[in-house]
Amino acid sequence: MEDDDDAPLAPSIETPLDLAFERARNDPEETANFYDALFAATVFLPIDGAYDDDGNQSDADASSIEPIFYEVEDLPTLLIFDTEERLAIWTDEPIDYVGLTGRQLFAMFEGDQQVALNIGVAPSSIVIPAEMVTWLHERAVEEPETDDIAAGAALEVTAPPKLEPEIIARIAARIAGLRREIDEAVFFSLAIDAGQDEAERRVVLGIAASQAGLADANAVAEALAETARGAFEGDRPVEVALLSATSPLMEKARKVGLNLPVVQVGSIH
Repeated sequence: MEDDDDAPLAPSIETPLDLAFERARNDPEETANFYDALFAATVFLPIDGAYDDDGNQSDADASSIEPIFYEVEDLPTLLIFDTEERLAIWTDEPIDYVGLTGRQLFAMFEGDQQVALNIGVAPSSIVIPAEMVTWLHERAVEEPETDDIAAGAALEVTAPPKLEPEIIARIAARIAGLRREIDEAVFFSLAIDAGQDEAERRVVLGIAASQAGLADANAVAEALAETARGAFEGDRPVEVALLSATSPLMEKARKVGLNLPVVQVGSIH
């Protein structure tokens, strides 16, 4: 047997997208869950510049971006990476980029180009063809379903159904990626009236958004909803509720629900 000590190592599975991609690679029925994970993930897109409403280049007040298109397999391609470190590995030159959720990305582009994820730098390296980008765009711009609760309804908050450690880990990992936008996260079950049994109750991920998160609260909710639905694999409907930290519902939820860690990470120079 030849000595392979000097052979380059294959990229290791490090992120939720890597894990979702590996599952889909081994089981085609997991493909939809991979795209759910991609919608929920924060991705980093190389750009030529960001511009404000008046067309002036501005990072602070950007309302539009000009992406960089690359040639991959002789076709115009957007490159995206699910970590800033992977983007840095891919390029050896200074580059501007923007971070946004996968759902936001596919809502912006209708399928005139293909999209390459983590190309050459991760196990989740894939080129998504233009026709699939079109389908993802249509899905991304669908209006989310909302369900209003009648005023005066008697709400009963109880502990959530038993959650597998893997489910908790997947949700916690997504929350860690949104730690600047979220102050608190808790899973609980919600009954509209006390007569509902456990199987009929809503499973709710209650989120108290930070001041930064309030600026883009809907995007934060959508990202977490994608991850929550993927984690439960369609076995149970999951809703995300943006709640005030001092609301009666959140106060009840934190007492009986499953409080998820929101880790604040800093750096020492």
